[in-house]
Formats: sequence, structure tokens, C-alpha cells
Amino acid sequence: MLNPEEWFLFADYRMAKDKDPLTTQNFHLIKAALLKIMEEGEVTDLDVAPVQPHGGSPRQGVRFKTPYGWVRLRDMSLGYQTLVVWLTDLADKLFVRYPDSKNPLEEPAIVLIDEIDLHLHPSWQRKLLKSLSEIFKNTQFIATAHSPLVVQAASDADANVVLLKREGDQTIVYQNPEDVRGWRVDQILTSSFFNLETARSVQTEEKLVRQAALLNKAKLTAKERRELEALTQELEGQPMGSTSPHAEAEEAELLRQITERLASQSPAGQ
Repeated sequence: MLNPEEWFLFADYRMAKDKDPLTTQNFHLIKAALLKIMEEGEVTDLDVAPVQPHGGSPRQGVRFKTPYGWVRLRDMSLGYQTLVVWLTDLADKLFVRYPDSKNPLEEPAIVLIDEIDLHLHPSWQRKLLKSLSEIFKNTQFIATAHSPLVVQAASDADANVVLLKREGDQTIVYQNPEDVRGWRVDQILTSSFFNLETARSVQTEEKLVRQAALLNKAKLTAKERRELEALTQELEGQPMGSTSPHAEAEEAELLRQITERLASQSPAGQ
């Protein structure tokens, strides 16, 4: 895969030495594309400028302007670096394929991306598909992901969502999976896409199971009653949303039953 730093260094050299208009056009096209994609990470500029490596003389390098100042590409997080590498590589291939186009980034292409969400902050995962479609207007992206945020973004963008499931020693392709448009992330996690039983933490789920077990007992000891009161007080302060449209009503009913149960069992009855 293309080295983005080498690409920018060579383009900067061509612009300065040969005043090459095509190189200048492509440089500014890819710079604008990268800044648009990376604006969610608060990157506001890109340039090729002298940098001072440790223990060496100054040399040219690609750097990005961030809230922390100018940072060289190799010193940025893996999420930034990954995006810059494959986006620069894609742009360069479009420049080669469509040398006479006013904007090669808007020409037809098909791109395969494995794990498009890898190393990306959740806010980037939510907006990446939209930004890519705005820049590469005629590119068909075929991407895999393990993020509910990407599934949510793809559904909202009316992209074709396909579910792959391993069944035995085969991978089954589901062309029309569950429609999750408008769903919350926790709801998508507990849908057929990810099959989690709950979006809550393991510890919280264990407390809910214990609470239910105490609630179902015919009679509680004083110790069990205190335990149930403590569990109920702790769990009442936590958000309880879940996938099913009826689940929140069921949880409200459960809390009502607990309250009535605690009220009906006086300390004298223990």
C-alpha cells in the first residue's frame, strides 16, 4: 500500500520545482478530502513542513494541525494513521485511473474495506460513511464492521446492510436482516446482528438476576430483605432501556412489584 508521507513529499517537490498544475490539483483534492474526513477529530489543516527528528537534522514531513498543535503523521493515533493511509492510497489510484478528470475523487470505483471501524472513535464511526459518500460520490464501498454504530449509520443512510453468520463450518449470508433504522445502539447490540442478551454490564445483569430471585421467593429473611432493598436502590439509579418496545414497561412493572413487596413485608414479619 502507498506510503502517504512519501506521496505528499513528492507532490510538494513537484509543485515547488516544476509548478505542475495536475499535481497541484491532486494535492489540494486529497488534502480537502482528508480534512473533511478528519474534522470529527478536530484536525483543521495539513502541510508539508520541516520537522526536527530526535538526534538528527531537520527534514520535510507531513503534519496535521490539531488542538494540541502541529503533529506529524507518524506521531498521531493509529485511527488517524489508518484513515490517512487508505484514503491517500485510494485517491492516488483514482488520480492514475482518471488523469483527465477535473475531480478524479468523484469518478466511479469499487472499494473493499475490512473492519472500517477499526481504531476509530465512536463519533467517527457514526459519520464516516456519510463523509465518504459526499467525497467519493460514485464509489461503491463494500465494508465489513463489528460496530453497532456503523450498522446504525448504514441503516440511516439507506445503504445495503448484509449480515454474515457462521453456522457450523459455513458462513451464511442474510440479504435482508432485521431493519434497525431508528434504533438505539443498545437495541442494535441485542438484535440479530450481535445477539447479545443484554447491553448492560455483566455485573449489573448479575444484580438484576439476584434481584429477581429474591423477588420470587415466597418469604424473605431480614437479611434478604435488606439485600433486596439495597439492590433496588442501586438499580433504580441506572438507565434501564433495552431492545423490546415492551421491555421498558415491563421493567417499570417489575419495580412496582418490588416496591409493593417491600412495603408488604414489615420487619415484624421477618
